Amino acid sequence: MKTYSKIIIAVLILVTGLVIVGCKNNNSEKEEYDRSVYENIKKDGVIEVGYINYPPGFIVDPNSNEFSGIFQEVIEEIARRNDLKINYKEPVSWATMIQDVELGRVDLIANPVWATDARKKSADFTQPVYYSPIGVYVREDDTRFDDDYSAINNSEVRIAAVQGEINNEIGEKDFPNANLDPFTDDVDVSQLFLEIKLGRKDVTFAEPMFAYDYIEKNPNTIKNIGKANPIRNYPNSFMIKKGETGLLNFLNTEIDAIVKDGTVEKILSKYVPFDGAVILVTDSLAIEKQ
Repeated sequence: MKTYSKIIIAVLILVTGLVIVGCKNNNSEKEEYDRSVYENIKKDGVIEVGYINYPPGFIVDPNSNEFSGIFQEVIEEIARRNDLKINYKEPVSWATMIQDVELGRVDLIANPVWATDARKKSADFTQPVYYSPIGVYVREDDTRFDDDYSAINNSEVRIAAVQGEINNEIGEKDFPNANLDPFTDDVDVSQLFLEIKLGRKDVTFAEPMFAYDYIEKNPNTIKNIGKANPIRNYPNSFMIKKGETGLLNFLNTEIDAIVKDGTVEKILSKYVPFDGAVILVTDSLAIEKQ
């Protein structure tokens, strides 16, 4: 009987111990969950980032798998100044990146993300590191729209665009009366410039960085009439989970510092091939247009 009682007591002690340990583990997990992303970064000393290969903002070398690019250098500089490390946790996609920060798989997206009005509904964005202007490209000898973009809004004007791309969005939103028959989304942007060169289309809208290679290989064929007046001007920012105020304030303070001390401009000079490809946040043209 005594042996039986001892067994019962031992079992009760074991069960009680397991319950206590379980409660401690649950409390520990809850504390981890309750902490903000920024508090976890400070505790662990590591920023967990997701990334998309998006030159020159974020570059993944296909051979060595090493990272470089404008935003990669910016986040590394922020980490260096604050004794933090960057863990390039996983590649993400444009389709899943908001979900990746929402679910806590990563702390931030380390490549430039345009802070569009639609994205702002689901995620928070830092202040811009730089702006991406959207140029207006026409044939070299075409002057019809030089002084008045509204002249594009005519049924005789043919807009070169690709389904789902910014050129198609601008065509639909700004020039509903123009002739807009977009290509399928497997068409490269260089095809749009070729369409204009050959006279099959009249105008398209694109980042100057994308037009640069085409113009270098095909001089005196197309031109950007939007250098001084881009039709859009998108802020390039780090994207984080919505509501993470601590992390947002930290990143904004650091970005402001490296903009003011010239670090961002030095980084940009390594990756930007010509003036006007991007717009510095200190430039007079640094006005958001969406």
